[in-house]
Amino acid sequence: MNTLFADANVVLLWGLALGGGFVVLVASLWVSYRVVRATNARPLEWLRVRLGRGKDLTTLAARLGVSVQELQGVELFYRESLIPKKRGGQRRLLIPDQPLKAMQRRVLRRLLRRLRAHPAAHGFEQGKSIVTNALPHVGQCVVIKMDLVDFFPSTTAQRLDAYFRRVGWNAQAAALLVRLVTHAGVLPQGAPTSPRLSNLVNFNLDARIARFVAKRKGAYTRYADDITISFPKDHPRKVRGTIQKVKRIVRDFGYRIHVRGKLQILRKHQQQRVTGLVVNARAQLPRKLRHWLRAVEHRLRTRGEASLSPQQLAGWRALQGMIAKQAKTD
Repeated sequence: MNTLFADANVVLLWGLALGGGFVVLVASLWVSYRVVRATNARPLEWLRVRLGRGKDLTTLAARLGVSVQELQGVELFYRESLIPKKRGGQRRLLIPDQPLKAMQRRVLRRLLRRLRAHPAAHGFEQGKSIVTNALPHVGQCVVIKMDLVDFFPSTTAQRLDAYFRRVGWNAQAAALLVRLVTHAGVLPQGAPTSPRLSNLVNFNLDARIARFVAKRKGAYTRYADDITISFPKDHPRKVRGTIQKVKRIVRDFGYRIHVRGKLQILRKHQQQRVTGLVVNARAQLPRKLRHWLRAVEHRLRTRGEASLSPQQLAGWRALQGMIAKQAKTD
């Protein structure tokens, strides 16, 4: 992307040197087109926006199946809920009231699901799962795991506004969409639109990390705020350089990497876990968990009692089946 913007500056200087207003306009359009082609925006929609003809409020209301008045009149009420985190502390959720939640679900179903996230994003994506997130890292020599700090609250309204414009909405429609899906200027953790938007708006973040890692023959995936990178060969210098580069890239997008406790470098002799699955040789549940599930199943079958209900056990078995199926089709 840095090279792209360098090329863009050259084009603009060329236009200015020729001294023609029309040439400068063409140069400016070419700059923007090059940028948009590096993202997941659609060129025709981008051109409409550049010419001041982006899709407007009337189009937005029609897409959502409501009137413009209904769209503008939605009240932005949230209630706060605190839930415990696995490793201590509490997670703050902002749950939208029913009318707002209903409108956000319309936005999700009718607008956001049609848009494309980067292939490296596996969380909240149809047809993807913790299994597809883990599979690219199976059998790798070294696995690097990083965690983004305050992922949703660090995803700002400004970035969302830029994204909505890039995919074809005019300023007024983009501003209304941002109003519907943000709270206090950020993505609220608890809104139905936030997970999908967190992937869409981070297309370029994923693209930059994926390109960097691919040039070094590695694999990159992201599941929500969990970043995983792996390499077939373990070069400590390359590992350190990769971590520093990823820190710089995510900083460009307004994020930070957890440096205490959540940054892990897992070598071949260690148990390498990615989104809960062991990936040293193949993607599977950890051995202790597999043994425990077999013991639970045995007690349930022989004594009719167990620490899991038949329904819960069936859920675990379904997960194991999904792991086996997706690993086979990979």
